[in-house]
Amino acid sequence: MLSSNSHLSELMHDPQFVKVWSIGICRGICQWLEMLVAGIFAFELTGSPFMVALLFVARLFPLTVLGLVIGTLADRTSHRFMLIVCFIFASTASFLIFVILTSGYETYWVILIASVSSGIVWSNDMPVRRRLLGDVAGKDRIVSAMGLDAATNHATRLLGPLIGGFLYQYLGAPGAYALTAVLYLIAVFLAIGLSSGVSVVSKPGNLLSIKTEICEGFAFLTRHRDVQRFLLVTIAFNIWGFPFVTMVPVIGVEQLSLSPGWIGVLASMEAAGALIGCVFIASSMLSINQRQFYYLGTILYVVFAFIAGWIINAWWMAAVFICIGLSQSGFSTMQSALVYAIAPPGMRSRLFGLLVICIGSGLLGMMNMGLLGEWLGGASAVRIVALEGVVALVLIGIGWPQLRDRQPVNDSKI
Repeated sequence: MLSSNSHLSELMHDPQFVKVWSIGICRGICQWLEMLVAGIFAFELTGSPFMVALLFVARLFPLTVLGLVIGTLADRTSHRFMLIVCFIFASTASFLIFVILTSGYETYWVILIASVSSGIVWSNDMPVRRRLLGDVAGKDRIVSAMGLDAATNHATRLLGPLIGGFLYQYLGAPGAYALTAVLYLIAVFLAIGLSSGVSVVSKPGNLLSIKTEICEGFAFLTRHRDVQRFLLVTIAFNIWGFPFVTMVPVIGVEQLSLSPGWIGVLASMEAAGALIGCVFIASSMLSINQRQFYYLGTILYVVFAFIAGWIINAWWMAAVFICIGLSQSGFSTMQSALVYAIAPPGMRSRLFGLLVICIGSGLLGMMNMGLLGEWLGGASAVRIVALEGVVALVLIGIGWPQLRDRQPVNDSKI
């Protein structure tokens, strides 16, 4: 059997894989840059933690509405074509936001619309780009491919806030959206350069049967309790874990008195920890239980988020952010790998679509975090939400027998 290092070497010499992977780099930098810039802009404009959280709700709403529909379409439409259309839309939207902001209309509602646009792009990532990434890599190299992609996503989470924080400090929000327009345009050309052979339509035919395909996806979910537990962990992370990031600009200003540039540095520490963890997983030759990495990474994330809610020193906060990132690496790497392990090939895009819907459930968490932040302050909100998450994840773990398997995931078990 080839080692993971050999798999990585093979993947990096595959031009189709590199193009799909590079599209993810462009998208990731844009997403995390815009997320921080929008949060700082909204808090400076409104002074309201709830209004900051509402931007994240707007970003997640398209995932909830479009996730399974896009996943179903991805089985019937060229992935290459879907990527081209998606990033043309993204580049055009960012350019229009840049024009509006430079024209003097720097209002909260403009940034809210930009967040919805970002969410539409995000909703395409898992069922289209990551599905295509896995198809190009093949099942034998799936953990290495998804580990590398997750590591890259966290690298963009490190780079995006750094760029976004200092861009905002010196050029304002328009400078940030000008950069995202250019990066999305680069993604368009990368998608155009993909071979048509890498995006074979698995179920060509009548688009009117989409409703039936969606129902099949839900039927698959009801038959497999292991899949239900897997998706419940994603829901728990997005309701009680990921909303932590919405309070980073608030905590940075309220609790640590940092400038926008230094808030970006602080936010990048979480990404640095996640990058280190994902690189280790992608290059590791160890035989690992993917469910255990997925579950334990999630529960450690919310535990460290709870600890972060008590810290008032920037250096200690940075150290805890690194630990949060290390914890997230297990969750983010194994999330996509588990879809390939537990879903039949004809069901993968739809399971990715269901996964996107579960990610979209985070809008409830964002609302919860925003309201608590408005009433109690950012740090108190983080502590309360993280504690809720620990309780929920413990209950999920108790009812998940496959979590205690000692062997890696075997898709023949479902």
